[in-house]
Order: sequence, then C-alpha cells, then structure tokens
Amino acid sequence: MSRSPPISPIDVANPHPADVYISPVNLTANGRAHLGHAAGPFLRMDVLQRHLKRAGHHVRSGLTTDGFENHVLVRAARENIDPSDMAHGFHVKILDDLASVGIVFDHFDDPAHGSNLQRFADVSNALMDALYAAGSLHFRAVRLPMDDAGSAATPKEERFCIGGWLSATCPVCGASAGSFFCEQCGHHFEPDEALKPVSRRGRIVEWTDNISAYLSISGTDRLLRTWHDAAVESTFLEIGKRYIARKGQQIRVTVPGLHGLAWNSRHFNTRQILFSYSSLLYAHSLYCGDKDTAGSGKPSPFSRDSDAFLVSATGIDNTVPMLVGVAGCALGQNSFRPFDRIFFNHFLRLNGSKFSTSRAHVIWAGAIARTPNLSIDVLRVYLSEICPEDTETNLVPGQLVDRYNALLDKISAAIDRCTACINAMPALTECSVDGTIMTTLDRLYGKQCAALSLDNLRVSRASRSVVEWVDYLDATPDLQTAYTWLMGFSILAWPLMPRITEALWHWLGHDGHPLAACASTPSSQRSGPVPKIEGRRLATVELSKAFQERS
Repeated sequence: MSRSPPISPIDVANPHPADVYISPVNLTANGRAHLGHAAGPFLRMDVLQRHLKRAGHHVRSGLTTDGFENHVLVRAARENIDPSDMAHGFHVKILDDLASVGIVFDHFDDPAHGSNLQRFADVSNALMDALYAAGSLHFRAVRLPMDDAGSAATPKEERFCIGGWLSATCPVCGASAGSFFCEQCGHHFEPDEALKPVSRRGRIVEWTDNISAYLSISGTDRLLRTWHDAAVESTFLEIGKRYIARKGQQIRVTVPGLHGLAWNSRHFNTRQILFSYSSLLYAHSLYCGDKDTAGSGKPSPFSRDSDAFLVSATGIDNTVPMLVGVAGCALGQNSFRPFDRIFFNHFLRLNGSKFSTSRAHVIWAGAIARTPNLSIDVLRVYLSEICPEDTETNLVPGQLVDRYNALLDKISAAIDRCTACINAMPALTECSVDGTIMTTLDRLYGKQCAALSLDNLRVSRASRSVVEWVDYLDATPDLQTAYTWLMGFSILAWPLMPRITEALWHWLGHDGHPLAACASTPSSQRSGPVPKIEGRRLATVELSKAFQERS
C-alpha cells in the first residue's frame, strides 16, 4: 500500500502538507444525478477533500460527465434529439443536482462540449499513442452482433448491437445484463460471450468480425500489486481477480462507433472510438488533471513527474473498468500514473429496490434539495450515515425524516445555546478555549480521522464524533465552554455540514474554512448575524414531490 499523507493531531500545524488530487469516476450524461449517486462516491469524495483540507493539505479535485457513453445515444434516439445537445443539457442538470447538496469540485466539465473537446481529444490521443508505443495494445477480431434497426444506408458502425442496445444474460452469474457489464456480479464480457443476446431496438440478424484494440499488461500479477498499493478492499479485489482468472490482464479499449473520440490505426476495419469503460474512463481523469494545471507551469497531477497523491472513487458496477481498464491503462505506458487510492461502494437502494428512472423510482438530488426549508447540512449527515461502504444500504423516506428531525433538533439546540452565551457578552470580549475540553476534542478528532483515513475510508462513521461532541455539551455552558465547543464543532462537522460550520467559523472571527491546526485560536471579534442551521423539521409527505419530479 502506498503511504497516505499524514494527519497531525488537533491544534498542531501540518509540517508536511501534501498535494492531493481527487478525481471520481464520471457520470453518464443520459440523466440527472439522484441520491444513489450523491450518497455514494461523490459525497464520499466531497467529505474526504474537506477532511484533508482542514488537516492542512493542498487538495484539488475534478469531475466530468461522459457524453460519449453509448446509453446517451440510446436515450437520444428514443427521444429523437441530438445526443450532444442532450448530454450537455444533462451535464448542466447534474452540476446543479450535486451542488444543491453541497458537493462541489474545483473543475466540473463536459469534456465533449465546445472548446473542451480539443483538450479531451489531445489527452486521449496522448494516452493511446503512449500505450501503442509501449507495446501494450494488440488488435483482435471479435464477433459482434448486428441488428435490423437501420437501413441499407446506415453506416456499419451504427448497425452493431452493442452497449445499451444489447440485452443478455451474464455468463458468470446468470443475472439479466446488458452492454458489456453485469451490475449484479461486476463481470465484464464480450457480446459473443453473453448468454441469450437480444437487441433492444430490433432483431439480431448476423454476427460479424470486427477488429478493435485491446490492452494487454505484461508481467505476472502487475495489476494485483497495483490494486494492493491502492488499498482496494477485498470484496472488490475478488471481482478483479475473478475477471483476470477468466480473461487475463487484458481488456477492450476501443469499440466501433461514430459518436465518440476516434483513434486511428491501419489495423481497424471500421471507425473505432475509445471505450467508455477503459481508455476513455482514464482519459476523463487525465483531462481533469490537464485542465487543473493549465497555464500554471506545473505538470499534470497524473504526469510521471508529479508527486501528487491521486484518489478516485466509484460504485461496484465500475469495479472491472477501474481495476483493469483504468489501472491497466496507467500501467501500460510511461507518461501517466495510476491512482494511489481507489475507493468503491455498493449500491444504495430506495425502499428496497434499485433507483430506476424508467419506473420513476428515484429521488433526484436537486429535487430533494428544493424541499422548502430543508437543511442541506443535516441531509448530508444522514446520507453519509447510510453510505453503502460495507454492503448495500437502503434509503427509506420515513427513516430519513425521523433521523433528519432528530439530528436537526439535537444539533440546532446545542449551537443555539453556545451562540446565545457568546452573544450575551459585551462586544470585543475575548474568547479562549478550555484545555480540559480540548482533550475530549482531540480524542474525537482522532476517532473521526481514523474513519476518514485514506487507508480505510468509512464516511458512514464520520458523524459519530460529531454526535458525541453534541452530547458532550453542558445544558448551560459558560463563555469558555461555549467558544471551545463551537470551535470544535466547526472543525469536526465541516466535512459533513459545510454551511453552518463555515458560518460559525467566520462569526467567531476566523478566515477561510475550519482548520484543525487553529482549534485553540482565541478571538475577540464577532462578525455578522448569529448563525443558525437553515432548516426546520420535516414530514414524510413533503418528500413526495421529490419522488414525482421527472428528469
């Protein structure tokens, strides 16, 4: 396992701040972001980057949407609209959905849109050329199905029944599957390996050989060593190991198509574009890194010349794409680096069933955020607690409301008691911390840092220290206790509750965001109105509108 950036104790300056770059896997731009997305990799990475920033590290982040993924074409064809226009429209909605629950990245781009496309093409070609130069690509003819959905004039590339057009049974676990992946067991398969393949837009009429590029990693167990270095957990390691046992250290990196980033080779017998679940997936992160350092004179965080600590996250359905596709592309050339950490999560279900746009069984992140007088901070705490890190979890609206109301009542009352105590003092009264209480804060901060460790990330446990800190507060705190508690709360809760904690931090006279090294900094200045949690208690019926809102 590669060594993660160190975390200093509370009230101790970070002597060796590290450069950290966070790039979670992109969202397909064929729909909006629902709470299953938000409560998984994106909230985890938002919480993690705030945790690392409060510890004094230099953290940057980037996210993209994929407008070239095949399911974009499927929905665009169904709705008879231009796929590029549709994808960019959903990019804007996804940006709003995530931002509405406080999930923000330094860059959040649609790389297939406007002037971004040239940068995206450049980094993608650089990756593919580097893989080819290193001898990591081989070209292979594979039988692909063609259906009767088109006409005689339809280009051959658009007649292939692959991606979102293909429905099949997984050859490993027997579950219903499609595209190139099984969401049930995480396996990747070629269409000619699938059982009972059928077209979702017509009838399969023939199978024909198509030559695509495949990544092949030489050297025994190179991928496995990389996974261990990236602290990949055993559940997801097993999915990767099972894939390698069946197919070796190789994966497809191009597919036939017209809508996507082309890469040319004399070996191909059709136009080939980068595959969204291997080469293109890694290219999205390379694009983010390139965009982040553009014009700075610094190398991309993914460059071999960079010492940035690289972090990614995704769901279980992207296990093979990340462990074989992305890690393999990083190992197969000499220009770009692999991730230092890759975090996976299981599925979050809604009332026991998978989130489903087609069945209107979904809560969009932006829709629930528009519930009148909802506290986004308290919602984030609840979502963090049900983050599906160890197993699948279940979002039940009634349970959400009960936990939300309990957290709101408890935390609001504690904040109000402390701010009222400080606000009753004469202006310019100096506030300082209580050393005894700081001992408790140090313990709880250490406990929370362990939960947010880059070696075993558990965002689902991060709120425990916050709740224990709330319970620790006396019913009638004195000035020193109130100030110490508010400073501690701001630091402990900032990764989860950024709005109220930043407001308290600024009201207490401090700049920027909460910093663990400044926990005992005194203050004699109050700035602006007394902060309060923006929100009120909820009723389950109020979430019904969020269920009903369409994409």
